[in-house]
Amino acid sequence: MVDIHSHILGGTDDGAHDFDESVEMGMLSAGDGVTIMVATPHSHDGVHETHNPSLLRRRVDELNARLNGHPRIELGCELRFTHDVVKHVCFDKSAPTIAGGPYALIEFPHLIAPVGSERVLFELMSNQIKPVIAHPERNRVLMAEPERFFGMVEMGVLGQMDSGSILGQFGKKVQKTARIMLEHGLIHIMASDCHNTRNRLPGLSTAVAATARIVGDEVAQALVRDNPRAVVEGEPIPYRFDPVMPNQKRKWRFFGG
Repeated sequence: MVDIHSHILGGTDDGAHDFDESVEMGMLSAGDGVTIMVATPHSHDGVHETHNPSLLRRRVDELNARLNGHPRIELGCELRFTHDVVKHVCFDKSAPTIAGGPYALIEFPHLIAPVGSERVLFELMSNQIKPVIAHPERNRVLMAEPERFFGMVEMGVLGQMDSGSILGQFGKKVQKTARIMLEHGLIHIMASDCHNTRNRLPGLSTAVAATARIVGDEVAQALVRDNPRAVVEGEPIPYRFDPVMPNQKRKWRFFGG
């Protein structure tokens, strides 16, 4: 399996506390069947320090030397969406893309999906960068207004679901949203978004089993193997599902009403 969203680099954000915990997280991932793991420290989120990519690459090299390829660690970041994301990714290059390729992991603020987001995402794609939206099932606006994310997916944006979402780690509303997004072809990749060895653990296999019960084993495996591997390799994803507009009135009225 390939995990494209993790906070495994010690001391860079709210993830691994130190190098020893980074190593332990890597070993836990390898034991669960993960062969490639992308380190995605928070970037430009106004909370955590945005580290120089050269420093992050040195830390990735140190971790790879310790883990000896089990799993192999690649560098990316979890870039907070602002209207400057094109600048950060394409011009000052302060936000590393996934494994240096054409995919960028982008996180909306949890409570909003800013007005004009679609225009900025389109501008990214015009600069040959393919946006992967981190855990859309956890964003309050996208939970309440699924047509927003449906429209983004139709534009060419990819959706990355957290493994904990389908397992209920973030509550029943997020779990229900994850299921609906899966069923409607809005999720292309599942990743751990692991932060530590206590309550935000590495590993994907349990969530794969839960996902397979919803969309079948072939799709579940594609979300953790074929599609994320293509992202790391900078290739088009092999499994791109036809998105279907969810029935908002019947399934999506979580807030208000």
